[in-house]
Amino acid sequence: MNIKSLLLGSAAALAAVSGAQAADAIVAAEPEPMEYVRVCDAFGTGYFYIPGTETCLKVGGRVRFDAAYGSAYSPDADGLYTNSRAELYLSTASDTEMGTLKTNLTARFDYDPHNPSYGYEENTRTRLMVATIELGGFAVGLQDSLYESFIDYAGNVDSDDVINYGPSEVNMVAYTYKGGNGFSAFAALEDDGQNDNDTAGGASDWPNVAAGLKYDTGNFMVGVTGGYDESVEEGAVKARVGGKFGAFTAFLMGGWNSDGDSFNSYAPEIIDGFGWGDWAVWGGAGYEFNEDLAANMQVSYSDSDVLSAVANLQWTPIQGFLIQPEIAYTKWNNATLDDEAWSGLLRFQRTF
Repeated sequence: MNIKSLLLGSAAALAAVSGAQAADAIVAAEPEPMEYVRVCDAFGTGYFYIPGTETCLKVGGRVRFDAAYGSAYSPDADGLYTNSRAELYLSTASDTEMGTLKTNLTARFDYDPHNPSYGYEENTRTRLMVATIELGGFAVGLQDSLYESFIDYAGNVDSDDVINYGPSEVNMVAYTYKGGNGFSAFAALEDDGQNDNDTAGGASDWPNVAAGLKYDTGNFMVGVTGGYDESVEEGAVKARVGGKFGAFTAFLMGGWNSDGDSFNSYAPEIIDGFGWGDWAVWGGAGYEFNEDLAANMQVSYSDSDVLSAVANLQWTPIQGFLIQPEIAYTKWNNATLDDEAWSGLLRFQRTF
């Protein structure tokens, strides 16, 4: 090998090494440090810290499919009806110098191929059910009236409000006191969207007023709520007692209407322009056979001669998945309406 060949070979080797080093110099950037989601158990199960904040977030929801024949709410609803529903729940909570700051949001989406009316747009309806801010016992925003929810709803059945027992979603400003010994009370101003002159879209003249108190040990509860509807200058009072005795639960609830010849937000219309009359009662019971199977029933009756009876089975073969058959009977028997209705429901529901 002559000197020329040696020099050429050395140059080639150096070029190859230099090229390799140049390629090796291109190194991928270090990954950004990851902050793993932390569990936040201070406010209950399911909360986690939003990364980079001290705010805790809980996400949940449910998907439901109902197939029903007839309706317990109307004697004219014969035939098969189906409805698909999805709900999304978002809640936040954080500790502040002024107490726990919370928000709650529930959005509901329904698809009913038989019902393009009643607030549906091409068979689909989207509703904001809950949007509240809570701080130190105060709550503002949209939710079910505390007159309805504070002492709990009626029975654990779908057709529990054939005889309606209060307003549902309303905008409100409310304060709830919790004594820590089972005693609690609330006072609320509620906007029902009504006004004295029935002008469509007109502003409410004054807010409705609702208040209540209860004693609740977890296994036993007794409470009373009242509400005044400023639009019709009438109101109602409702009381409930209920308890849990092992696998058996039972409740009894009664309501009094200040004007039995009319209805108002707190003693609502039942059907065809009439309400409770002077009073209405609801009673029901439930029995849990095991962790997977329970049965519930409810009977209600009003002074306006409306009878409602409902019973169901709730089977949970898998945690979070419910199969619920239900049967209901309603009898209207007064000068306004003399008719009856049977209805059957089969529900499939996944909650997460």
